[in-house]
Amino acid sequence: MSWSMNLSIAALVAASTFAATAQTRGTESEPQNQSIVVAESARTSRNTQQIEFLLEALRTSLAEARMGALAEQQSYDQPVRDYGTKLKSAHTAHAGEIERLLEPLGVTIPTEPSAPALSQVAALTRLSGEEFDAAFVQMMIWTHTEAIEKYGAQTHANPDRALHDFAERSLPMLREHLAAAEALR
Repeated sequence: MSWSMNLSIAALVAASTFAATAQTRGTESEPQNQSIVVAESARTSRNTQQIEFLLEALRTSLAEARMGALAEQQSYDQPVRDYGTKLKSAHTAHAGEIERLLEPLGVTIPTEPSAPALSQVAALTRLSGEEFDAAFVQMMIWTHTEAIEKYGAQTHANPDRALHDFAERSLPMLREHLAAAEALR
């Protein structure tokens, strides 16, 4: 083989190697870009889940405060009325704390409970006496049990420290409300 032929083969091999390397580098950067997109998507999804939790928590606190006020007005049983007063006061303050967490997130802050909660309030409004007390107490047991589960989930491995701390601070109040409702049975 001639020297020029060897040079041509060497040039061809070098060109092939360069092309393969360039191609490999191009495909390597795509997964990096994809991982950035996936990470951003996961972060956005996590933020959306956190905002949804806070919005639901706010609507629930608004409903609890409204149901507490209803118990103050409609119950014939003094311990149930007292529980209603406590519920209204605690959940009004709790709603204020949730609003402060939501303000910097740039979302519309609800001022009313959810539609299902409003239906529950409407159903309770039609009751009175022992019938009201039994339905109200049972609803408070159910709603506080569900809230404890949801808040507890926020305290486990939540990367958002503010949300974790908020949920952790809220749990004792929710447990206290559940225990008080169970004692009213």
